[in-house]
Amino acid sequence: LERCYPKEVQELYDVMRRFARVVGPTEHDKFIESHALEFELRREIRRLQEYRKAGIKSFCSAKVYERVKRIREDERRKRTMLNDVLQYIQDGRACQQWLSKQAAIDAGVTPAVTTITVSGTKFLSEVFLCAPSSVSS
Repeated sequence: LERCYPKEVQELYDVMRRFARVVGPTEHDKFIESHALEFELRREIRRLQEYRKAGIKSFCSAKVYERVKRIREDERRKRTMLNDVLQYIQDGRACQQWLSKQAAIDAGVTPAVTTITVSGTKFLSEVFLCAPSSVSS
């Protein structure tokens, strides 16, 4: 019976599976379980150290901290996406290419990947070579 482990523990499990015949299945399972527990404890310790570094002293405050942290990360991602779009807007040619790409996507045209240059920086773009595709079911 195999369990699902975090990536790091799963890699150890895959490597150590060969030695299960040598030490026996019970000892092998104990070994893997102890490493999985160690991994979880280390992760929890890092989380608690982060709370202490932020000045958090109660689990109620920790819940609020996690919620605010998640909101900040979401806002940061949104700002990054907005900056990407603003780069297209600042360059008229790139803006036109982006708008035509969006129109082609709405029309159902299949894109091919190429590169475009925006203010001296190369970006991947999609060029549409085909007529609208029809999908038959």
